[in-house]
Amino acid sequence: MSAEQALLDAYSEWHRLAEAAGRAIRRRDWNFLLECQQALKKHQPLITRLTREARDEWKQPGAGSPAREKTIRAVILELIELGQRNKMLLQAAREAARMKCEQLELAARNLKHLKLSYVSGRPPGWTSFS
Repeated sequence: MSAEQALLDAYSEWHRLAEAAGRAIRRRDWNFLLECQQALKKHQPLITRLTREARDEWKQPGAGSPAREKTIRAVILELIELGQRNKMLLQAAREAARMKCEQLELAARNLKHLKLSYVSGRPPGWTSFS
């Protein structure tokens, strides 16, 4: 297999992992998202190595380097867009969680005020002597 094909296969795997990360975000499956992110991080050195090897292949006479690099660039742009979509999904999930926390904090304050309104300021037992 050529380095270029191996690189395209590696980018295909990157795409699969990024799609899975997007599904994890939509499902709020943070453990699976972490697994996807770790897999992507482990995948990066392979991409770097294969990119170098593919560029070396393209230096050969008649390799058609500009057209091949254009193809790779298009794949990379698609992955960047997918990453941006995932980032926006994650920001939306984070904002929803922040709003939920604010609602819960407000409910906790309301419960505290309600509890205090039912508690007497006097200690239990006798309050006077006859």
